[in-house]
Amino acid sequence: MKKKGTTARADRPTHTRAMSSLVLRSLAAACRVVFSVDGLVAFVFALVFVVVIFRRYMSKRLLILSVYLMRQTARMLTRRAPQIPTSSNMKLIFSVVVTLTLILGALPSHDRLAQTSFAQETRPQPPRAPVEDERGIVALDQSLREITNPFTVLCIAARPGDEDDGALAYVRKKLGARAVILFATRGEGEDSPTRGDLGQELGAIHTREAIEAGRIIGADLFFLNLPDIGFSKSADEPLSIWGHDEALRRMVRAFRLLRPDVIITNHHSKTGEGVEQAVARLALEAFTAAGQAKLAPEAGSGLWQASRFFERTDDARAHVKINLNDYDNVRGKTYAQIGLSAHQRFISRGAGFDRLTLERETSSFNLIAPASDEETKPDAELFDRLSLPENVTRSIIPPRVGELRLVEAMATGDRLIDALIEKLIEKRAEGTADAMHERYGAEFIRVVRFTSALERALAVALGLNLEITVSDRVVVPGQKLSARLVLRNGGRRSFPIVFSTPERIPNSEKDSAYKDSEVIGVGTGGVVSQEVEYEVPKDAALTLPHSAHLYDDEFYAVGSALAGAQPPDPFGSRLVGSVEIGLGQVYIRLAAVGRFDIAPPIEISTISFALLKDWSKQRDIAFPLRVRNRTPGKLAGALWVVLLALTEDDYEPMHIAFSREDEEMTVNMKLRLPILKPPLTPDVLIEFRREQPAPPDPLGSAKITVKAIDFEVAEGLAVGYVPGPDDWLSFALTELGAGHSELKIDEISSTEHGNASVPAQSRTGCSDLARFATIVIDGDAYFSRPELSMDNRCLLGYVQKGGNLVVLAQRPDDWNLALSHTPFVPFPIKLSKDRIAFESARVKILDPDHTLMSLPNKISPKDFEGWSVEQAVAVPREWSTEYTPLLESSDPGEDPLRGGLLIAPYGEGNYIYTSFAFRRQLIAGNAGAYRVFANLVSLPKMVRVTRPK
Repeated sequence: MKKKGTTARADRPTHTRAMSSLVLRSLAAACRVVFSVDGLVAFVFALVFVVVIFRRYMSKRLLILSVYLMRQTARMLTRRAPQIPTSSNMKLIFSVVVTLTLILGALPSHDRLAQTSFAQETRPQPPRAPVEDERGIVALDQSLREITNPFTVLCIAARPGDEDDGALAYVRKKLGARAVILFATRGEGEDSPTRGDLGQELGAIHTREAIEAGRIIGADLFFLNLPDIGFSKSADEPLSIWGHDEALRRMVRAFRLLRPDVIITNHHSKTGEGVEQAVARLALEAFTAAGQAKLAPEAGSGLWQASRFFERTDDARAHVKINLNDYDNVRGKTYAQIGLSAHQRFISRGAGFDRLTLERETSSFNLIAPASDEETKPDAELFDRLSLPENVTRSIIPPRVGELRLVEAMATGDRLIDALIEKLIEKRAEGTADAMHERYGAEFIRVVRFTSALERALAVALGLNLEITVSDRVVVPGQKLSARLVLRNGGRRSFPIVFSTPERIPNSEKDSAYKDSEVIGVGTGGVVSQEVEYEVPKDAALTLPHSAHLYDDEFYAVGSALAGAQPPDPFGSRLVGSVEIGLGQVYIRLAAVGRFDIAPPIEISTISFALLKDWSKQRDIAFPLRVRNRTPGKLAGALWVVLLALTEDDYEPMHIAFSREDEEMTVNMKLRLPILKPPLTPDVLIEFRREQPAPPDPLGSAKITVKAIDFEVAEGLAVGYVPGPDDWLSFALTELGAGHSELKIDEISSTEHGNASVPAQSRTGCSDLARFATIVIDGDAYFSRPELSMDNRCLLGYVQKGGNLVVLAQRPDDWNLALSHTPFVPFPIKLSKDRIAFESARVKILDPDHTLMSLPNKISPKDFEGWSVEQAVAVPREWSTEYTPLLESSDPGEDPLRGGLLIAPYGEGNYIYTSFAFRRQLIAGNAGAYRVFANLVSLPKMVRVTRPK
């Protein structure tokens, strides 16, 4: 299936980035005019003022660039202004400037919206603590507000992280409406700026982050599970891949199941990225189609017509404006802050560094599709003039406590509980859901939700909480597993209860037989539990890895569940337990969900493929094998290479012994490939078997695909690399057979100290990098490792002395910002946000005889066939004449782009910048990508590149 990549929202222009750019440009201008002591003093005051005023908008990257800029300023002043103090004094003044700036920048902000100090923001963020469910008075406030609002708001987003978190927090926390987020995809087609995961592995991470965000907002989640094709330039492409009718069917089904009253979205059907346009177009079609019989309802759903469809807008005359600066007194935050807290959970999209900006303080919407002919005036509310049938309105009137409204009566204790119980008795008297459906029609669902809200409010008011735990988070087929349900009574009343647990596991909706316990009493402040033992069937389906089960579920009720009722991880087998609590004339039922994974007895992970130059040449391949024991207790066995066991009489497997469950070992294995050649199967199958004489049935296995591609790489290469979010370059260089090692940031430069005869001083110099024939800078490394920019001069010095520096695609905003203030590259390159999203776009070789295009591999357009996701990102449109463009490509119907691969001789070496998306292609084992990459790193061993005329 064709996919495309996209970048996280950090690539998009924001007030933060514009402000930062303005700040640095102002500092650069100050540097040009500072040629006197008075000018230096003015510069100090200006710098301090800028940091104090704008510190909440700055980031670690901008700080490092600012420090670099100030250091350059100090050098310039020392070199060009003789009347200025000596170099030592200059360094002292510079140190004072930096120290004073950082101290003032770290002072607490008086702005109510500033959440962290500048000093905190410049440090790498540690892993975030798990999201805590709301409890106590906060949970009671929320549950009472739910009873007062019968409406549902559905927010439609293309990917996790695209939702309007602030608006959802407002309608949920303040208005009490039910909030649901509908995600079209799981974002698996993106590229993460902070993680190395790709594809479904990244989709699983996005799903977990969406669950955490939903917990904070109080929103349930629904996934259409459409594949994320990633970045696209038009809506037609994703719709053609999904199939318009199938995607619309899923959207309509979701509307009919979720039954929203108001639909909101940040996307527009004619502007924005292609997947976002497609989702907005589908949502607008489904808004009408869900209420019409033309598309027949599926089982479990019926026709449903939402009342209003809103699109996010920046128009000052918007129909609806939500002030997210309203303060929630119970939670001690504004709704903008709550929304930001939820958004910051998307660390894999680079949102961990996001801060409050003006655009986050207001959510404005235009009404684009009302269900009726109503006219919405400016400054209206989302639910203005929404009405319900009279009989439904009477049925769901919230109870009152004397003259107090429900939320106002939060502190009335037993009086509030009695009012809720009385209302619940009234609802129970209306009969079953089928009876209510007959009485109220499609609107019966509001009465059902109202009754459920009464039960949740009673549980919180009475101090009742149900949780479920499992004895082992990961089990193997045939293993025993126990589940424990615990009910805590934090109130002043006693109750009879009955636990209900599944008869067998895994349990599903189709196999939902339950058994009840005896009646148990729970007293004031008491805790009662029920423990049940199960045996996992020997034929139970495996649930690991989670990425293989990304689309198993579609709905996660994390926003409407009570505290502790939903597990933090959205993957694995479900175990649902419940308890029925007697309240006199009525009862309430609480449910909790536990999850556990079913794994093979032994998990084996290793490289997915191995490359050969051709089938006639054998090659020694060394690779690591991670082996993990999932069985309880000790286990002894051996790793068998099945092909060797079949072809060698004296073959001896590798023996391994585990002393406990979950013990993991990494063993290094070396094979001479190919073992077998086509037409026989050359792939390598590795199995873990128990020690003989046990049956040879494998407890776990891994497969390595063996590929033969026609490529050459220079011999004796020594390649250094600066990694980005992960270590994929080491894997790719290993597959090429090139010697390599990671180049750490602190190894690029060195510090020289003074001696006893000279006043103590230090000077930063450059390390000797001549041991590397080529150095590769990973994509986005200047973003993920901002300190790299401090030592970039050493890399340029390495090129001048004969080195070969290969820089993979970087982020355009950061790159261009740095380039405008520092000598970041030997000759200017200005990156654009142009990308070649059509991965099969034809590539033209501009100079076939150029060394990079001819040695050691002859490159042709066929080497760019079979690329996945996209071809190139952030392709330069402007560059200095010293560079030679070597490739030309473009998306269909667009002007050709020639900046995808640029090379310039610099001193004795060469500087190469490429926007082509090598990472995905090399990880996937694309033959052409390996041939081109081999040429990039082999260049120093080939004929010297001549300077262009």
